[in-house]
Amino acid sequence: MTAQQEPEPQFEAESALQELVSTGLERLTAEGVARRIWERDASLWKTDRAVQQEIRERLGWLTVANTMQERLQEIEGLVEAVRQDGYRYAVLLGMGGSSLCPEVLRLTFGVAPGYLDLFVLDTTDPDTIRAVEERIDLGKTLFIVASKSGETIETLSHFRYFWQRVSELGGEGGAHFIAITDPGTSLEQLAHDHRFRHVFANPPDIGGRYSALSFFGLVPGALIGVDIKQLLTRAQEAMSRCSASQPVADNPGLRLGAVLGALGTHGRDKITFVLSPAIASYGYWVEQLIAESTGKEGRGLLPVEGEALGAPSVYGNDRLFVYLRLEGDDNAALDEGLARLRTAGQPLVRFHLADRYDLGAQFFIWELATAVAGIFLQINAFDQPNVQESKDNTARLLERFRREGKLPELEPVISEGALRVYGRRMGEGKEGLDSYLQAFLDQVRPGDYIALMAYVRRSEVNESALQALRLRLRDRYRVATTLGYGPRFLHSTGQLHKGGPNNGVFIQITGDVKQDVPIPGESYTFGILKEAQALGDLFALSAHERRNIRIAIGGDLAAGLQALAQRLVPVEQQGDGQPSH
Repeated sequence: MTAQQEPEPQFEAESALQELVSTGLERLTAEGVARRIWERDASLWKTDRAVQQEIRERLGWLTVANTMQERLQEIEGLVEAVRQDGYRYAVLLGMGGSSLCPEVLRLTFGVAPGYLDLFVLDTTDPDTIRAVEERIDLGKTLFIVASKSGETIETLSHFRYFWQRVSELGGEGGAHFIAITDPGTSLEQLAHDHRFRHVFANPPDIGGRYSALSFFGLVPGALIGVDIKQLLTRAQEAMSRCSASQPVADNPGLRLGAVLGALGTHGRDKITFVLSPAIASYGYWVEQLIAESTGKEGRGLLPVEGEALGAPSVYGNDRLFVYLRLEGDDNAALDEGLARLRTAGQPLVRFHLADRYDLGAQFFIWELATAVAGIFLQINAFDQPNVQESKDNTARLLERFRREGKLPELEPVISEGALRVYGRRMGEGKEGLDSYLQAFLDQVRPGDYIALMAYVRRSEVNESALQALRLRLRDRYRVATTLGYGPRFLHSTGQLHKGGPNNGVFIQITGDVKQDVPIPGESYTFGILKEAQALGDLFALSAHERRNIRIAIGGDLAAGLQALAQRLVPVEQQGDGQPSH
């Protein structure tokens, strides 16, 4: 059967990998996995009865598209009311599963005429908070306070700040706020106490990363003018193609899950996304879904998003490439690059999207496929045990700040110019910056990945410098690279970092805060909160014996990042396509 005749997803690989997937599909058929998933049979993932009950309480995503079709009037009523009241902006205060789908929709669809422009605030970086506030008119802004648990520290801190700012305008402050949360949370009570304009009670049987097609994704999407009914219809069509009545070979969710699971358990565990330019942000959402769902018990699949295509020589044999190709987009360079990789023997999964609303189908297919991959990995795809670890570290550090008025100060192992480096001692002869950094990177081995964790403002200048740095590292060491902004990634890839296999090499990057922002009712500021989160994450990595380093850049961040790139990978080391070991 040719690739064009195959049902989607189309899978192209050498015969040995094809055989692995065929065996995986046979297993799914023999074990009745499709039927059992739709029957919510939690024994597919775990044998412990208590854990099975927790899993059953997290499978609402299977049918949430149907549920939401029945709730469209509630969403549309809110959208029409705020438009009539003259609102022009919306700011989403949320993290992880509460923020990533809305950001994808905003970047993919833009803002329809007459609808609200959406800003997604999923950071504690003070400079970013100030930048968002400068771009909106507070008197014409709707704030979306979104948290499944209702207790997310970043989201509640954002709320406190903007509640105070709106209150300074006078009038009814609650009219500027809506909440999206589970029924019965403290956020629901807070919203009632502050007389929010509306509270959307989300179905509670859905984990945050599986909530794209619930109120968490749909309400922000509707506010910018996305046709959410059409988005849900595409998801329902995918549900039909993934139903228990469909043969496994024709079921896109199970086919994809078999590819991810079978190859991932045989070394091809770096799921590298190649996305048409107009849907490039889809990688933000699917990264969290895969990393947080699979990265636990020492196992996991690493999603690699935003890493530009390179020559075949810079990739190892641990990659699986996934191409979401949007019809009519500027795909020529991607088509050519992937053709070279296929010729070199790299495996490839292809999806063809007729238009942007096909993302509705992709949300559902990837949720199902990730759950199926969890069966192969023998993990619970619906918990996130190590996310809490960094949160607890942060809480302890903030309590210390309340008592002592300061956070613990780390002692740098190297200070040179604007760069201060923190980490373990590397032994004699490694005292200089260049030799120390080289010794740290000498730990990189084939099959590893390098994670850049940037606790800095997301801006075009910083993004460009960080992307250039990751590609220099990728090309030099021939390993997968990821780039995450803190604390945003703590709700995304953070679970995989600590709970997944110990094959990550972590570089935390921090910069100076230009102007801090207070958190009303707290003794600490957003800058202190961000620093506590960075330290808490670093401590968690060290507790799990992960290879990690912290690099603090003083002064001009962009210039510091460029200097860092040169120090980490000097010009004479670039482009040789060989690891340094």
